[in-house]
Amino acid sequence: MRHSSILSILMLAGLSGVLAGCGQSQPAADCGQLRIHDAWVAPAHAGSREMLGYFTLHNDGSDPVTVNGVSSDAFDRAVFQNKAAAAQSSNDADGGAQPLAPFTVAGGADMQFKPGEREVALYSPTKAYQVGDKIKLSLVCGSQHARLATSAVVRDRHGDLPAASDDEDAADREQVIQDGRDGGGAGATDDSKTAN
Repeated sequence: MRHSSILSILMLAGLSGVLAGCGQSQPAADCGQLRIHDAWVAPAHAGSREMLGYFTLHNDGSDPVTVNGVSSDAFDRAVFQNKAAAAQSSNDADGGAQPLAPFTVAGGADMQFKPGEREVALYSPTKAYQVGDKIKLSLVCGSQHARLATSAVVRDRHGDLPAASDDEDAADREQVIQDGRDGGGAGATDDSKTAN
Protein backbone atom coordinates (compact mmCIF):
# COMPACT_ATOMS: atom_id res chain seq x y z
CA MET A 1 0.00 0.00 0.00
CA ARG A 2 2.75 2.39 0.95
CA HIS A 3 4.63 1.60 -2.32
CA SER A 4 1.58 2.50 -4.45
CA SER A 5 1.13 5.80 -2.56
CA ILE A 6 4.69 6.83 -3.27
CA LEU A 7 4.28 5.84 -6.91
CA SER A 8 1.08 7.91 -7.17
CA ILE A 9 2.83 10.96 -5.70
CA LEU A 10 5.72 10.61 -8.14
CA MET A 11 3.35 10.29 -11.11
CA LEU A 12 1.38 13.36 -9.99
CA ALA A 13 4.62 15.37 -9.60
CA GLY A 14 5.73 14.35 -13.09
CA LEU A 15 2.34 15.35 -14.57
CA SER A 16 2.53 18.72 -12.80
CA GLY A 17 5.97 19.32 -14.30
CA VAL A 18 4.66 18.57 -17.79
CA LEU A 19 1.68 20.90 -17.36
CA ALA A 20 3.91 23.67 -16.02
CA GLY A 21 5.88 23.51 -19.25
CA CYS A 22 2.79 24.26 -21.36
CA GLY A 23 1.74 27.73 -22.45
CA GLN A 24 4.04 30.66 -23.13
CA SER A 25 7.56 29.77 -24.24
CA GLN A 26 10.21 30.63 -21.68
CA PRO A 27 13.93 31.19 -22.31
CA ALA A 28 15.90 27.94 -22.34
CA ALA A 29 17.39 26.91 -18.99
CA ASP A 30 20.79 26.72 -20.68
CA CYS A 31 22.40 27.74 -23.96
CA GLY A 32 19.89 25.66 -25.93
CA GLN A 33 20.87 25.50 -29.59
CA LEU A 34 22.74 28.81 -29.57
CA ARG A 35 25.80 28.81 -31.83
CA ILE A 36 28.72 31.25 -32.12
CA HIS A 37 30.07 31.95 -35.61
CA ASP A 38 33.09 33.91 -36.89
CA ALA A 39 34.51 34.89 -33.49
CA TRP A 40 37.50 37.23 -33.60
CA VAL A 41 39.32 39.64 -31.32
CA ALA A 42 41.03 42.85 -32.39
CA PRO A 43 44.54 43.32 -31.00
CA ALA A 44 45.02 46.07 -28.44
CA HIS A 45 46.18 49.36 -29.88
CA ALA A 46 49.25 51.13 -28.52
CA GLY A 47 48.95 52.15 -24.88
CA SER A 48 45.76 50.15 -24.25
CA ARG A 49 45.12 47.11 -22.05
CA GLU A 50 41.76 46.52 -23.71
CA MET A 51 40.91 44.23 -26.61
CA LEU A 52 37.55 44.03 -28.36
CA GLY A 53 35.79 40.85 -29.43
CA TYR A 54 33.17 40.22 -32.11
CA PHE A 55 31.05 37.33 -33.39
CA THR A 56 27.62 36.37 -34.71
CA LEU A 57 25.17 34.44 -32.54
CA HIS A 58 22.61 32.18 -34.19
CA ASN A 59 19.87 30.33 -32.34
CA ASP A 60 19.24 27.12 -34.27
CA GLY A 61 16.40 26.15 -31.95
CA SER A 62 12.84 27.36 -31.58
CA ASP A 63 13.17 28.42 -27.92
CA PRO A 64 14.67 31.80 -27.01
CA VAL A 65 18.02 31.76 -25.20
CA THR A 66 19.00 34.40 -22.66
CA VAL A 67 22.68 35.39 -22.58
CA ASN A 68 23.68 36.77 -19.17
CA GLY A 69 27.35 37.52 -19.64
CA VAL A 70 30.73 36.64 -21.09
CA SER A 71 34.03 35.52 -19.60
CA SER A 72 37.55 34.56 -20.59
CA ASP A 73 40.38 33.11 -18.53
CA ALA A 74 42.75 35.07 -20.77
CA PHE A 75 41.59 38.41 -19.28
CA ASP A 76 40.98 39.97 -15.90
CA ARG A 77 37.46 41.00 -16.91
CA ALA A 78 35.09 40.65 -19.87
CA VAL A 79 31.85 42.57 -20.44
CA PHE A 80 29.33 43.11 -23.20
CA GLN A 81 28.99 46.72 -24.25
CA ASN A 82 26.86 48.70 -26.67
CA LYS A 83 28.84 51.33 -28.54
CA ALA A 84 25.95 52.28 -30.86
CA ALA A 85 23.62 53.15 -27.97
CA ALA A 86 26.30 55.31 -26.36
CA ALA A 87 26.91 57.19 -29.61
CA GLN A 88 23.20 58.02 -29.83
CA SER A 89 22.88 59.00 -26.17
CA SER A 90 22.72 62.70 -25.31
CA ASN A 91 24.42 61.82 -22.02
CA ASP A 92 27.48 60.43 -23.78
CA ALA A 93 28.48 62.95 -26.43
CA ASP A 94 31.93 61.42 -26.91
CA GLY A 95 30.42 58.13 -28.11
CA GLY A 96 32.00 55.85 -25.49
CA ALA A 97 30.33 52.57 -24.63
CA GLN A 98 27.51 51.52 -22.33
CA PRO A 99 27.28 48.14 -20.57
CA LEU A 100 24.92 45.77 -22.39
CA ALA A 101 22.34 44.16 -20.12
CA PRO A 102 21.48 40.44 -20.44
CA PHE A 103 19.74 39.87 -23.77
CA THR A 104 17.66 37.18 -25.48
CA VAL A 105 18.27 35.64 -28.88
CA ALA A 106 14.92 34.49 -30.29
CA GLY A 107 14.50 31.07 -31.86
CA GLY A 108 15.83 31.06 -35.42
CA ALA A 109 17.30 34.55 -35.03
CA ASP A 110 20.80 36.04 -35.38
CA MET A 111 22.50 38.69 -33.28
CA GLN A 112 25.70 40.33 -34.46
CA PHE A 113 28.49 41.81 -32.41
CA LYS A 114 30.43 44.04 -34.79
CA PRO A 115 32.68 47.11 -34.65
CA GLY A 116 30.92 50.33 -33.70
CA GLU A 117 27.85 48.48 -32.40
CA ARG A 118 27.80 45.61 -29.90
CA GLU A 119 31.17 44.33 -28.71
CA VAL A 120 32.90 42.34 -26.00
CA ALA A 121 35.35 44.46 -24.02
CA LEU A 122 38.24 42.35 -22.72
CA TYR A 123 40.36 44.03 -20.04
CA SER A 124 43.91 43.32 -18.82
CA PRO A 125 45.07 40.33 -20.86
CA THR A 126 47.15 37.70 -19.05
CA LYS A 127 49.78 37.97 -21.82
CA ALA A 128 50.46 39.93 -24.99
CA TYR A 129 48.34 38.47 -27.80
CA GLN A 130 49.44 38.76 -31.40
CA VAL A 131 47.60 38.42 -34.71
CA GLY A 132 46.92 34.72 -35.31
CA ASP A 133 46.66 33.77 -31.60
CA LYS A 134 43.47 32.09 -30.38
CA ILE A 135 41.53 33.17 -27.30
CA LYS A 136 38.82 31.18 -25.55
CA LEU A 137 35.60 33.08 -24.84
CA SER A 138 32.62 31.68 -22.92
CA LEU A 139 29.04 32.95 -22.97
CA VAL A 140 26.97 32.46 -19.81
CA CYS A 141 23.42 31.44 -20.69
CA GLY A 142 20.03 30.89 -19.08
CA SER A 143 18.80 30.51 -15.55
CA GLN A 144 21.31 27.76 -14.82
CA HIS A 145 24.28 29.82 -16.06
CA ALA A 146 25.43 27.23 -18.57
CA ARG A 147 28.55 28.03 -20.58
CA LEU A 148 29.00 28.06 -24.34
CA ALA A 149 32.67 28.25 -25.33
CA THR A 150 34.30 29.30 -28.58
CA SER A 151 37.80 29.98 -29.84
CA ALA A 152 38.28 33.50 -31.22
CA VAL A 153 41.20 34.29 -33.48
CA VAL A 154 43.13 37.53 -32.98
CA ARG A 155 43.10 39.42 -36.25
CA ASP A 156 43.58 42.99 -37.31
CA ARG A 157 40.32 44.90 -37.48
CA HIS A 158 41.51 46.46 -40.75
CA GLY A 159 42.35 43.14 -42.34
CA ASP A 160 39.84 43.61 -45.14
CA LEU A 161 41.16 46.96 -46.43
CA PRO A 162 40.62 47.53 -50.15
CA ALA A 163 43.55 46.79 -52.45
CA ALA A 164 46.15 49.54 -52.70
CA SER A 165 45.94 51.96 -55.60
CA ASP A 166 48.82 52.19 -58.08
CA ASP A 167 50.37 55.13 -56.25
CA GLU A 168 50.15 53.57 -52.77
CA ASP A 169 52.96 51.23 -51.83
CA ALA A 170 52.80 48.26 -49.46
CA ALA A 171 54.66 50.07 -46.67
CA ASP A 172 52.11 52.88 -46.60
CA ARG A 173 49.28 50.35 -46.56
CA GLU A 174 50.89 48.58 -43.60
CA GLN A 175 51.13 51.91 -41.75
CA VAL A 176 47.41 52.52 -42.38
CA ILE A 177 46.67 49.14 -40.83
CA GLN A 178 48.85 49.85 -37.79
CA ASP A 179 47.68 53.34 -36.92
CA GLY A 180 44.07 53.14 -38.07
CA ARG A 181 44.21 56.29 -40.21
CA ASP A 182 41.36 54.94 -42.32
CA GLY A 183 39.02 55.54 -39.36
CA GLY A 184 37.28 52.20 -39.80
CA GLY A 185 37.96 50.50 -36.49
CA ALA A 186 35.73 50.39 -33.45
CA GLY A 187 38.82 50.04 -31.31
CA ALA A 188 40.21 53.44 -32.32
CA THR A 189 39.43 54.70 -28.82
CA ASP A 190 40.04 53.14 -25.43
CA ASP A 191 36.64 52.54 -23.83
CA SER A 192 37.96 51.07 -20.59
CA LYS A 193 37.23 54.35 -18.83
CA THR A 194 33.54 54.11 -19.75
CA ALA A 195 32.85 50.52 -18.73
CA ASN A 196 31.78 49.60 -15.23
